[in-house]
Amino acid sequence: MKPGDKIHVRACKADGTVYRSWHTMIESVDADSIVTISPAGGMVEDRVRVRYQTEYILRSYYWFDKLYNLIEVFDTQGNLIEIYINIAAPPKFENGGMSFKDHELDVSKVFPGKAQIVDEDEFSEAAVKYQYTQEFQDRMYSVAEEVIELANHWKARPFPVFKY
Repeated sequence: MKPGDKIHVRACKADGTVYRSWHTMIESVDADSIVTISPAGGMVEDRVRVRYQTEYILRSYYWFDKLYNLIEVFDTQGNLIEIYINIAAPPKFENGGMSFKDHELDVSKVFPGKAQIVDEDEFSEAAVKYQYTQEFQDRMYSVAEEVIELANHWKARPFPVFKY
């Protein structure tokens, strides 16, 4: 894996079921993380095989030792409009692609507002469906609380320029 390579990303439920997938490009990779970049208009396939195009430019950071990944959301004029953090397992690499288990709890900072925990209802449903222990639920909420500060102070890289 190196910058410029295309990679297939699969977001999975706790049981490993793929609920969303897309192709993206590696922007950078190092010993601790991989960063991908997706132009507006990229195709996403959701769990019922519905395909749709993304409206925004997305830069995603996946750390190999963190229980979250972070997405910078840019409009097509280059304005950073949101920081979105999925509380999730670190990525796994197999069959030439990357996947991660999404635990449903998220943190969102829509500019100019403050970051907040979102999708608590989805997390509660997942806790029942996948039988999350109380210890696991507490840990995921702890991670979400920690990344609120990250989202509020995140410094995005400059707007990416795509060459077609």
